[in-house]
Amino acid sequence: MEFDQASTNQWETDYETIVRKFKMNGYENRVPEIVFWNLRYSRAARVKAKKKGVRAVSDFSKNLVTLFMEERDFNPGDIMETAISGEEYQNLVVL
Repeated sequence: MEFDQASTNQWETDYETIVRKFKMNGYENRVPEIVFWNLRYSRAARVKAKKKGVRAVSDFSKNLVTLFMEERDFNPGDIMETAISGEEYQNLVVL
């Protein structure tokens, strides 16, 4: 989730810097969808995952990589649904 130096402003998140620079160069509404994938602890200012065009993921597993690489909406609800939709979970009962 951290770049060497996206901005000289320590109060600006990396995402805010990216959006500002896209606007400065005439790409106002063309900021790409960005995934911030936190693989380790960091003190960097974090962007909120609820921002338009932003996905935030923490930790690492091969399953997360597989889900990310599939062409679909990458949101927690879908990920949970996929995780529990296997045949082995179909006989479980919620009490």
